[in-house]
Amino acid sequence: MQILSVIGTAVIMAFISCAGASPTHQARDTSSLYPNIADTSHATPALVDFLHDFFTIKSLHDIDGWASYFAPSGDVYFDAIIGFGVDKANMPSAFSQFISQGKPDGRSYPLKIIGDMNSAVVFGEDTPDMFGFETRTIAAVDFKDGKVARWVDYWDGRHDGLIALKSPSDEFPKTFGESNITTTPNPVIQNVTSQLNDALSTGNSIVAASLFSFDAIFEDRTTRTRIEGRNSIQQYLFRALTSVPYGKGTTVRHVVGSSGGGAYEWIGSPTAPTQNGISGFKLDSNGSITKLSTVWDSSQVNNATMEMLVQLAVQL
Repeated sequence: MQILSVIGTAVIMAFISCAGASPTHQARDTSSLYPNIADTSHATPALVDFLHDFFTIKSLHDIDGWASYFAPSGDVYFDAIIGFGVDKANMPSAFSQFISQGKPDGRSYPLKIIGDMNSAVVFGEDTPDMFGFETRTIAAVDFKDGKVARWVDYWDGRHDGLIALKSPSDEFPKTFGESNITTTPNPVIQNVTSQLNDALSTGNSIVAASLFSFDAIFEDRTTRTRIEGRNSIQQYLFRALTSVPYGKGTTVRHVVGSSGGGAYEWIGSPTAPTQNGISGFKLDSNGSITKLSTVWDSSQVNNATMEMLVQLAVQL
């Protein structure tokens, strides 16, 4: 993969603004940087502390400090929507070329954290001054020796100007570094993912819904739909699984998380509206899904298709 393609370079330019303090992993007070509102109920304290420092450094626009949180070898950061990757060694030099291009008030911070220091899913917010557009991401994260070994961001580019930087289809990467991760996923999250994707990919809405709690919530962030309750989720999936990208024919790319929840990156079928997406979810004490949120890029989908997908959420 080209580490500094035109696409990747442009994204990096949008990613970083002004220089900050020298790199450090000591905890900092984020109260003046971003809202401390993240749901950490399904995350370990060690993971929360790590991400507290990670997002603080990023929001301070400290390039060297931010890069120091990543593992030293291989491509470690990927954007699954734009289609590029970069390794730790090239982060400081690549980002410093554009250090004066951003705005100092740009902030990046977590909204929900699920997992532990083996792997996790992070729901994040990038304010408009960070990229030029508000971007809400769901990221799959793997760790090695206390560092980020793989971070992959997923988001919907339909109304986000950064999608103009997307790699052409013939240059878009087929993988996002998942083969570099050799650790075994948590067996609880692996088992739930396997059962859920098997049901969704074969169109079995009844089995899929049985994995949710009675009061669960199913949220498609891309179509802006929210389905509440196991019965309604089952009926929605019955209507939708032949049309949504996380439905029939979907395969699992990679799994992250702990016994309290996590996420799986999925690959849509060749006929799906998109081939790349992620679904993150929390589990209750019985191992049932209490809330699932999925996101995928709809920038290449026409309005008529989007309207059809949204209408599938209407229960007549």
